[in-house]
Amino acid sequence: MSVATLEEGPVLGPSFFLDRTALRALALARRDAYGAARPHPHVVIDGFLGERLASGLAAVFPGASEASWKRRDHQEQAARLGQLQRKAFEGVPGALRHLLSEFSSMSFIDFLETLTGVQGLIADPHFRGAGLHLTLRGGHLALHADFNRDRFRALSRRLTVLYYLNPDWEPAWGGDLELWTSDLARCETRIAPILDRLVVMAHGDDHWHGHPAALECPEGRGRAAVAAYFYTAQASPDAPEAHSAIWAPPRS
Repeated sequence: MSVATLEEGPVLGPSFFLDRTALRALALARRDAYGAARPHPHVVIDGFLGERLASGLAAVFPGASEASWKRRDHQEQAARLGQLQRKAFEGVPGALRHLLSEFSSMSFIDFLETLTGVQGLIADPHFRGAGLHLTLRGGHLALHADFNRDRFRALSRRLTVLYYLNPDWEPAWGGDLELWTSDLARCETRIAPILDRLVVMAHGDDHWHGHPAALECPEGRGRAAVAAYFYTAQASPDAPEAHSAIWAPPRS
């Protein structure tokens, strides 16, 4: 099911927008599955944008030498490229930057709220820790639970969204997203990073996940993902009571 609407622009050429009506129908159809999923709430949606659009986005996803990537090589993660948001995604093709914008849109946030039941979601326009990720051959991401707070805005993390852009991905290459039980006893769910697959996951301090085995994709290929994180605000006990606009009295 594609939830994108393609439009032809006189200057910029083809563009796309997330269809709010289609997204709501999709959320209603999948919300029970999201809540019942194990080992923690999540949903996997294939064909999210449609093959034409997804293939176009994959074709312009920057390779290892085509963007100002920051490379991470640590015990916990190796041959992983990211942090393009530090330069405001400078040099990233417009279609991918537009996708990031759509992931922060009213239509997409409404979709997430209907799907998950979490109200008052707040997107992160800075994409701290998120944005575009590329893992190269031999790379991995160890099992982990995600950071829980946006310290700059005093927000609590609630959801992670991952969108994969890997055409013709072979199972033998690895790279499956693994979701492990809270006691780390076993991997309960594996999600291959195939083209046009959207994953929405609840946040939790015992929601272990990663792709810990080294990638075995060919040289020149990589595991491409677009990530977005969503938060909620916590009410302050000393916050003033909410009110509508306060109008000044008419001047004589």
